[in-house]
Amino acid sequence: MKLIVRIVAMGLACYGLVGAALYFFQEKMLFFPMGQVFGNCPRMDRYGARAVETGGGRYYLKPSENAEQWIIVFHGNAGNACDRTYFFDLLAGINAHIILVEYPGYGGDDTRPGETPILENARTLVNEIKNQDNSNLPVFLLGESLGTGVATWVSARTETAGLILISAYTAILDVARHHYPWLPVRTLLRHRFEASKWAAETQTPAILFHGIDDDIIPIKFARKQVEFFGSDAKLFEIDNCGHNNIVDTAEVLIKREIRRFISAAG
Repeated sequence: MKLIVRIVAMGLACYGLVGAALYFFQEKMLFFPMGQVFGNCPRMDRYGARAVETGGGRYYLKPSENAEQWIIVFHGNAGNACDRTYFFDLLAGINAHIILVEYPGYGGDDTRPGETPILENARTLVNEIKNQDNSNLPVFLLGESLGTGVATWVSARTETAGLILISAYTAILDVARHHYPWLPVRTLLRHRFEASKWAAETQTPAILFHGIDDDIIPIKFARKQVEFFGSDAKLFEIDNCGHNNIVDTAEVLIKREIRRFISAAG
């Protein structure tokens, strides 16, 4: 009997330690701001993009001489904006000023990354760009992985022309519960990114792309998320495609559908 009690006690202690680690180190488990210091990104130079730092935030801007819209990109949780030049290739041929946003706490910034600073910074930056644009060009928001929630939150709080979402989720809370069903993540998780609530609040049309073989954000979350939108929303499910290779694998399809989406919204 004593042995059983000891085993149970050890199991509970281990469970408690894992839960405590998730609670106290969740920023390090969710946000991976590795890579280049903001502004020190030679690959941006090759694309003709420049680093911009204002009161609203930090971003890389690739301007277009005959721009017909803005496309503002919010990247995933790993790396930084310097790693996302592949969006310039994906959006090539679209007459748009393209912005790759850098999050607080990323790109060498000493700020502690978190849901609130990332969301508030995104809204401030988008409003700043809109207010400075004398041509009043339409603004499209493109979110990738973690950034799909960021883009959706902003669209519910400022007028935008459309949402382009790659590897979307209903909530980071839901994804965490999927991967750690044996932990009380609802109690432990502070950065929930409840994108399903924000989707219901926005009237911005949306287009979603998701890999069927995604094992990081399984496609079931995108299938649920597309139903939450209060606006027109369409999901493209992509065969033989996971989480980290979706842009490479489905570049032709994604590029074609983004062009159609922007043309229809315009």
